[in-house]
Amino acid sequence: MSDNMNPYEKVSMWDRSFWDLWMQKILRNFASVKYQFMVAFFIVVIYGMFGAEAADGKPALSMVEGLAFMGGGFITLVTSRIAMRSSLFPPKDDGMDTDR
Repeated sequence: MSDNMNPYEKVSMWDRSFWDLWMQKILRNFASVKYQFMVAFFIVVIYGMFGAEAADGKPALSMVEGLAFMGGGFITLVTSRIAMRSSLFPPKDDGMDTDR
């Protein structure tokens, strides 16, 4: 490595500029299982509310049921996050925690 080379250029997409950091944050979010679960759940619920129809011609999920499912999913994710952060033992600092 030369003296005038930025050490972050090896891991940077666009020389550690604003857009580089923004793109890394977006890609990190797409890679998280939590984000993928939320997108999949959202698609299934929205399809049930607006795309799928029951035999009588009504939507497969009513608006109240759809909002209840979405609220339940949100509460589940929040509760699991609190449970993961609350522990009797200190977390290992392995450098892989992306929520910090």
